[in-house]
Amino acid sequence: MTECFARRKCILSEGRTPWYDPSLMPPVSLYVGGRDKLVDGRKLIERFETVESGVVLLRGQIDDEFEHLDCIWGFDCIDRVAKNVRLDIWSTIPVDEDVILPQGCLQDEKGSKTKRDTSTQ
Repeated sequence: MTECFARRKCILSEGRTPWYDPSLMPPVSLYVGGRDKLVDGRKLIERFETVESGVVLLRGQIDDEFEHLDCIWGFDCIDRVAKNVRLDIWSTIPVDEDVILPQGCLQDEKGSKTKRDTSTQ
């Protein structure tokens, strides 16, 4: 592990073999601090967009002003992250599910991302 992290600044395999089985993975949203010195979230988002293309990536949001935990603990994380988390969750709720419409969400967006559109692939 020292060899990998110390020299490559990464402990994740850079191979092109998918890590995740798309049939078992729920939709994923990734919120990344652009100034994060612990994790290279940009590489993870890139991996989901390329190698893990069968997994539904709802959002890969990079906030260039955030560091590692600012997406959770930053004083403005509600406006910058949490509102999008709410929208992402809402977009994956099955349309026939009887739930209350959350403030800030649109009824038409409910369930809009429950399945990957494979008609263009």
